[in-house]
Amino acid sequence: MTAQENHQADDDQEEDVVVQLGFSVQFEDNDHRRLAGHNLPLWKDWDGGQLGGRPTWLNPEHIPQNYLTCKCCQKPMIFICQLYCPCDEINSNAFHRTFYVFACPMSNNDDVCGKEPTGAIRVLRTQLPKKNSYFPIEQDESSKTHLPEHWEVNTCRVCGQRGHGKCPVQGYHFCGRHHQKEHMKHVFKKDDKSSSSQLDFPFMPSVLTSSELVVEEEPFYEKSSLEDRERLTTTIFQEQCDNDDNSDDEVLDSNLEQEDLNKMTGAGPETVTKDAVTMKFYDRINRIKNVNTQCLRYLRWPDHDRSRDTASPLWIRSDYRPNGTDIPPCKRCGADRRFEFQLMPQMLHYLLEKHNEGVRVDNDKNNGIKKEEIEAVRVATNIIEQSPPEEVPPDLADTTEKAIDVMKTKIMACESNIDWGCVSVYTCTACCGIGDGVVDETEEKSSELGAYIEEFAWKQPSLDYSTPDS
Repeated sequence: MTAQENHQADDDQEEDVVVQLGFSVQFEDNDHRRLAGHNLPLWKDWDGGQLGGRPTWLNPEHIPQNYLTCKCCQKPMIFICQLYCPCDEINSNAFHRTFYVFACPMSNNDDVCGKEPTGAIRVLRTQLPKKNSYFPIEQDESSKTHLPEHWEVNTCRVCGQRGHGKCPVQGYHFCGRHHQKEHMKHVFKKDDKSSSSQLDFPFMPSVLTSSELVVEEEPFYEKSSLEDRERLTTTIFQEQCDNDDNSDDEVLDSNLEQEDLNKMTGAGPETVTKDAVTMKFYDRINRIKNVNTQCLRYLRWPDHDRSRDTASPLWIRSDYRPNGTDIPPCKRCGADRRFEFQLMPQMLHYLLEKHNEGVRVDNDKNNGIKKEEIEAVRVATNIIEQSPPEEVPPDLADTTEKAIDVMKTKIMACESNIDWGCVSVYTCTACCGIGDGVVDETEEKSSELGAYIEEFAWKQPSLDYSTPDS
């Protein structure tokens, strides 16, 4: 057999591997909420994870010493999700293994964080052997060793990260003054009785809408022809123009879902048809019914030679992709990092939809802008626009511009500018970590991240993002 024939045989043997998809499921009540993450010590029931809300720590004793900050702008980060994915076949100390994803609230800021593919999204990993100090091998629902307070670790009432002081007025611990003030403004002063337990989430700007992350296998599909795929992609956008003429509720709901997706990604027909990678993205998530709401795609360290079609992240655009040298090895053990999972733009819909409603209501009530200030700026703006330049007082333009900036800051004070096209996470293939009782605990306690190890995340921007002019 010739080399060309061997190569063709290898191509014929290429096959897709199974991808796990994550979906958002709204919590029905607090009993349902307790089943997500690590709220309970019953680890045999763990599956999937959680979107939004506050993190529940797998290692409750050695959580990071301080709240996480963006590496681009140094702002405090917001918790996005956590994902439970054991890996004890690689390392017995990873019988339990959880990832935590945090994002900068300005991760779509064109000037700073939006243009940086790394730093505005941070991912922490921690793991435990089957026998550990926190989750008994023999299931015991009454056990409290999985709770930070059992280990005298205080957590922030707002974000769930480590607390550094108890507010004498509110009676809760906070990670810093920014969350102490936020809780005072949005919860304490309102005497919100619904916030009586740590599982309740009244509106706060730094806490995104919480839901369960349910993981299922991506359904099997028959590969379609190129013509079928192009026709499918074109039809998706064409149907949006026909909503008024179609009375079928199911079709309308489907179109509304696609409209939400297009809005999140900044996509339109011209965008898709110009970029083959974008076409592949929409083809993959729309070819099977009822899976285009997927929030996460999980495929740990796939064999690139055997599954080229599914081994890499499902990129949403052909640019802003890393090359081989962009993915660093594990800083702790030096092993290669490879792709394990990615956050989809659909996740933003479930994290931000209700959250943004709260932001708008809060801004209407609490932006603190007086009518006199608005009127003064309006009059000054009219003078500048309608008067000849020589008749405009020298300092009026600068003063007016500063006043407008102050108003914008007040209006945007509660808003999160979180956005991405997709976020791909690359993890240590040795699954290294500090096992409970296996490594000297001084290593955990001396680390800024405690028993948590930072992995590598690459943020690809949404489709409507372009590099700002320099």
